[in-house]
Amino acid sequence: MFKLLRYYTVASFVAVLATVVLLTWFYRQVAIQGISELADRNNVDLAELAMIPIKPALLAFLDTTLDLGPGGASPPLTSELAGSINTLMQDRSVVKIKIYNRHGVVAFSTRPAEVGKDQSRNEGFIAAIGGGVGHELIYRDTFNRFDGLTEKDNLMQTYLPVRAGPAEPIKGVFELYTDVNNLVHQTERIQFIVVAGAILILSAMYAVLILIVRHASRTIELQQRTIRERTETLQHLSAQMLKSEESYKQKIAFELHEGLAQTLAAVKLKAEHGRHKHNDVAAAAGSEDSFVPALQEAIQEVRAIATDLRPASLDDLGLLPTINSLCREFEQRHPGIRIEQRISLEESDVKASLKVIVYRIIVAVLGDMVQHPRTSRIQLVLELNQDDVMLLINDSTTDACGMTAAPAADITPQLRAGFARMEELTTLSGGAFTATRHPDGGTTLCAVWSG
Repeated sequence: MFKLLRYYTVASFVAVLATVVLLTWFYRQVAIQGISELADRNNVDLAELAMIPIKPALLAFLDTTLDLGPGGASPPLTSELAGSINTLMQDRSVVKIKIYNRHGVVAFSTRPAEVGKDQSRNEGFIAAIGGGVGHELIYRDTFNRFDGLTEKDNLMQTYLPVRAGPAEPIKGVFELYTDVNNLVHQTERIQFIVVAGAILILSAMYAVLILIVRHASRTIELQQRTIRERTETLQHLSAQMLKSEESYKQKIAFELHEGLAQTLAAVKLKAEHGRHKHNDVAAAAGSEDSFVPALQEAIQEVRAIATDLRPASLDDLGLLPTINSLCREFEQRHPGIRIEQRISLEESDVKASLKVIVYRIIVAVLGDMVQHPRTSRIQLVLELNQDDVMLLINDSTTDACGMTAAPAADITPQLRAGFARMEELTTLSGGAFTATRHPDGGTTLCAVWSG
């Protein structure tokens, strides 16, 4: 059997987990983009402001490095340029400064070990020497795409071209590293808060959905149980219907063979016997007189069989007179049993297709109840209950009117087997069958058809 709750629990958990991972990745990408744009804007402004007072000294220094090649010794900074750089380095956000000549060789670095290195293939240098601005956000312990180094801090790396004026040739590149740890930490805290909030919201939604699915699963299980019970009932009714049909055919065959056929055979023998003695007038007259009772008996048997198949009064007179006639004949055959009729509806209240069903149910139930030796009183109630036709048959000492019958699921197997014909006819005709077993041993059977 398909386990809806288990399947949904696992599938939704995986979906929630995947959503959290994707949300974290998406927020991180957006945050990195935002940090990069903000830090780059601030870094460019800072670098441009820093270059304004030192630009003449910086241009003069770059003029002295035109012939500097890789691995060469760089000329010393002028006192003015060195002082400006020292002042700039006092800003806590500035981590490192580099100066490149136009050939991409590091002419100056706040880290002396980097002086003389060839950075002509550095993408940031290439962007700046071409007149643009190179920049990159570097997270700690990640590879530096421009310099090929692993950094230990969160840095913003910016490359600016150095020239005397917009129309003048570029003489070098000024590189500035700024610390963006505070900005990254703030973004990470916001990211943590957003992700934690998303996890709480998704967890609450997950729990609510699990409760909803659990309720739906229970509802489906109840519906499946009801379907199984109805299927079992239909299987039982189908088997009982086949059995009843075969028993009914056997009964008719027996009555025709043992009753009508024997009577007609006796009439035939008497007719043949009378023909052999046709010369004896007195014998012939006596033989003809003996035909009459035999033929009357055969006629009665034929009428009984026809009535059992479908009573003519049901079509000629209606359901209510047929029920009255049935009850009188039943009391005549069983003098120790009295039937109390409580019929409060009109003939027109019962559909034509339902009349024969009600009649056959009454016949079947009376035949079953008469088998119980304690039965001395049977109540038969036929009435309208809010436009529904309701048939109650009770052989208990308790009055059936006003009682609430037990649901069909509470019917015991013995009770169902005893009145299977009524349940079969009621269910197959679109009605609902219920039954109640009373402490005194009696039974109340109820069949209801919606109007």
